[in-house]
Amino acid sequence: MSNEFANLDSPTVQARVEPSSATLGDVLQLKIDIQHAQALAVDNPALSKTIGTFEVMASTRLPIEISGDKAADHFVAALQNFATGPQLLPGIEIPYRDPMGKTHSVKTPEVTVMIGEVPPGPKDKGDIRGIKGVIGPTAWSPWWWVLAGIIVAAAAFYAWMKRKKMLQGPPPPPPIPADIAAMEKLQKLSETDWIATGKTKEYYSAISDILREYLEKGFQTAALERTTGELMRDLRRKQEISTEDQSHLRDLLEACDLVKFAKFRPEAEEGTASHAAAVRFVEKTRAILRKDDENFVPL
Repeated sequence: MSNEFANLDSPTVQARVEPSSATLGDVLQLKIDIQHAQALAVDNPALSKTIGTFEVMASTRLPIEISGDKAADHFVAALQNFATGPQLLPGIEIPYRDPMGKTHSVKTPEVTVMIGEVPPGPKDKGDIRGIKGVIGPTAWSPWWWVLAGIIVAAAAFYAWMKRKKMLQGPPPPPPIPADIAAMEKLQKLSETDWIATGKTKEYYSAISDILREYLEKGFQTAALERTTGELMRDLRRKQEISTEDQSHLRDLLEACDLVKFAKFRPEAEEGTASHAAAVRFVEKTRAILRKDDENFVPL
């Protein structure tokens, strides 16, 4: 590092998990704060799917805060743990670059979280029930005639249903294409009053679900049960969607994760902008799905 930047202090990093005690499967928030000189550039931490005994559900980066020649970066991740007792969250490497472009790193301190068992419900008796006796007909009895009648009735019902389906004619038309279904759902979402009535989490969850269903049905990419990081990794492998569109998609899904898991509450204008970004993504990528459709006219 040149003399001009030789006296720059290393970043200071803090990490905390909220709440510090929880039960099995509860969603926890890992919050990482990095204080550093403005001349240093902090990169995103490389979070794996699991950290120690914790599973990473989603992660996002908050806007940077600048004050004079100092800056602060903040990261939030949603975690779950399915082991009881005190669980240690290991330190996480935070890479950063000095003004000369050289990469360094700092490590978050270890954090201990107490995970307890799920308390029993009001109807749980906590005892082991004995083995019940045999239920139903035994040996030869009139019950066998009842059973035979049920079997005959079931066979007759099955035959009637099969004939009914044959008389109904051809099968229903094919399902609505993924892009059309996504656009219709986004249009209906724009007509709701969720933003005005404070249903911000539901609004952003709907945007995320619509885009994930569009990717899963349109591009055959598992999306509904994947974290944002896992989904973006799979899309990069397929290379059907441009790098620019993938970058916009990541920003949008991470904003949705921030509202869903970090309890972030954006302004109404930001919600409208996120909806518009979702519409643009579908409009820009739907041509990939319709490349063999001669009647498709891109917008």
